Amino acid sequence: MKKLTVTALTLSSAVSLANPVETTLVTATRTQQNVDATLAPVTVIDREEIERSQARDVLELLTNTTGVTITRNGGVGSSSSVFIRGNASSHTLVLIDGQRVGSATLGTANLSMLEPEQIERIEIVRGPRSSLYGSDAIGGVIQIFTRKGSLNGGVSPLLKAGYGNRNTSKAVAGLSVGDDSAYANLMLTHFDTQGMDNLISDTGQNGDDDAYRTTGLSFRSGAKLGKADFGLSYQRTESENEFDSAFSPNALPSSESVIETVSADASVSLSKSWVSTLRLGKSKDDSLSLNDLNPTSRSRFTTRRDSALWQNDVYLGSHVVSVGAEYYDDFVDSTTNYDVDERYNKAGFVQLQSDFGAQDLSLGGRHEDNEQFGSFRTWTASYGIDLFEGTRLILSKGTGFKAPTFNQLYFPNFGNPSFIPEESENTEVELRYREDNFGWSLAAFENDVENLIQYNPATFTTDQISEAEIRGGELTVFARVSDWQLNANLTVLRPLDVATDNDVRRRPRRAATVSADRQLDRLSYGIQVRAQGRSYEDAANKQELSGFALVNLRTSYAFTPSFSAQLSVKNLFDRSYETARGFDSEGLTSMLTLVYEPK
Repeated sequence: MKKLTVTALTLSSAVSLANPVETTLVTATRTQQNVDATLAPVTVIDREEIERSQARDVLELLTNTTGVTITRNGGVGSSSSVFIRGNASSHTLVLIDGQRVGSATLGTANLSMLEPEQIERIEIVRGPRSSLYGSDAIGGVIQIFTRKGSLNGGVSPLLKAGYGNRNTSKAVAGLSVGDDSAYANLMLTHFDTQGMDNLISDTGQNGDDDAYRTTGLSFRSGAKLGKADFGLSYQRTESENEFDSAFSPNALPSSESVIETVSADASVSLSKSWVSTLRLGKSKDDSLSLNDLNPTSRSRFTTRRDSALWQNDVYLGSHVVSVGAEYYDDFVDSTTNYDVDERYNKAGFVQLQSDFGAQDLSLGGRHEDNEQFGSFRTWTASYGIDLFEGTRLILSKGTGFKAPTFNQLYFPNFGNPSFIPEESENTEVELRYREDNFGWSLAAFENDVENLIQYNPATFTTDQISEAEIRGGELTVFARVSDWQLNANLTVLRPLDVATDNDVRRRPRRAATVSADRQLDRLSYGIQVRAQGRSYEDAANKQELSGFALVNLRTSYAFTPSFSAQLSVKNLFDRSYETARGFDSEGLTSMLTLVYEPK
């Protein structure tokens, strides 16, 4: 489902709106609830939508959702940024099975390294959620749930192999077992592509193709013992990435990266109305930069995060009270010297959700103690009322904060140790309508961010501006007509630096997606059009990034209930465009995939 948060107009195809009414999520409130009942602006991308999209990576899944735009420094696997409602990429908190992930130096998570085949569903919450999650959640939260084992008993294998242009190949092997009391899923993935020439300039060594390959392992299991539920999640992805450098055109740079996360949780029903949950986790982001022409030129950045969460949910009739405590500690180990290489955060939060029939209320607050920057208090208040059957009005207001990353503070000739945390205040209103085969959501929002930190390409350093005012709106529409599923979305933003009245860099004012998919007996096919307006590379708004429109096609045919073939064509008309100045984007790409997955 969609809602708005930054002052703008957004007409967007919300996957969650198109999903069955019983679709549930947990990210918006840290408790399980129906998508239609939540007061938060959310999108849920389920397994069915992931399969239908034939996306090559997580970024392709995200870019077509409401309020989300993506920039890439080249093709698949290249450095990228995710912007939710015009907020900075470091303002999006990313979770995998409840565990915080991402680089403590960069402040972002490398989402391109997780393969879509490993994912059960993705929940996207737009707008600040610092009242539940603390720092990093000014713009929103993206939570990725890896695939669970089969709950139907027995063993279910998965085999997948694909090949496409630019000598691109993909292989997936998985095994799922389980029943109502226990489950397990093991998945192995490999992706390899010759790639493209990421940098437009061919100076020096920059005229070559930039290959990318990644190998991943994911495991998830769970069991129910009496009144207790236990879960375990593990992911490890290794990648090799060639890239170009405008600053060192005579080098042949590449990187080797490892991302690893592990988490374990236990949830116990202490009474009919009290559920207590404990989660422990650890994540690691390791990157080694190399120069093939100078083997002695090496730099490593390794960050680690240890975390713990204890949450108690008490159900009192039509009310739910959640009380929790959270702790996480970030560590940096690098060949680059950082004046500070460790800091902890500890926090407590409380939330009340009340259902008064035609009216709903949600109130939440969090007190965060950051080792470097002291205490911060954030809050969220949301109110919903049913105006008439199928139609609901929702009003929300909330605050957020974000502590500067280690790079923003201490990276040599780049950071500034005098930077202070960014803080935000968000106000939004949404009108939502839903019936069985048709629905829409119209929202408007304003998010004021103080002390915004952003990269300045003119000086190759970071600046801290006094205030950014992001206004916007979102309109989401879906319809089912016979065997057709139709979705559309449009987002309009006004992302301003208040001091200069210029647009914040790389934030397009307009983005839209329209898609139509048809499911017949054995055959399915669909078309998707994605359009994005102009943006600016620099804070002075002198370097314009032109708008563009892309057409994507996809089809699938099931030879048997267990064996099928998929074909996707992205950027059908081979459109040339830039989302980051100086870096080319992929032209026409295609992939044929064979899938064996007994139902």
